[in-house]
Amino acid sequence: MANVLANAPYLKPVLCKWGIAILSLLDGGPLSFSELAKQLNISNKVLSGKLRALSRSGLVYCVEGVRRLYCLTEKGRVVAGVVKPAILAGITPIELHEVLSCKWMPQILSNLLTRDLFASELAERIPGISWKVLSQRLRKLQVFQMVKREVIGSHPIRVRYRLDVKGRLMVKWMLTNSTALRGSLS
Repeated sequence: MANVLANAPYLKPVLCKWGIAILSLLDGGPLSFSELAKQLNISNKVLSGKLRALSRSGLVYCVEGVRRLYCLTEKGRVVAGVVKPAILAGITPIELHEVLSCKWMPQILSNLLTRDLFASELAERIPGISWKVLSQRLRKLQVFQMVKREVIGSHPIRVRYRLDVKGRLMVKWMLTNSTALRGSLS
């Protein structure tokens, strides 16, 4: 599966490091700037920039009153609704961001969907990926608990990879929602 999500220019504000997290928080209702900053644990400068980008994309708007509240637009609610099943399944907004914004992770995960593969088989199935990058992405997917690594003790030692439960959930979510997410933002 090509990472069509990361290549779509209109998705840039959503796929920025904090975009999905902000939309997910605002899906629960309007929040003030300070509430968002506190819950995300990010600097005011970073949050301000992310809110501006999401606002320019038509996903978030600000209501002035006794205190300034940030809310989702209709388009923002649609996008939040698309990412919500992944988050409810235990995939954090940061993990979702990392996988969707990476050129190789969706391809690695989708290649492991049908069967376990050795590292060499993965490298053959993903044209253009270097061994170094494949190794780095597999390690990150292991940290996210989306991929499991099994060392086969034969000579030479081989390593086989398989999807973990969270990885299967991620692939299922990507297959189900990539078109919906692109459509909601175009």
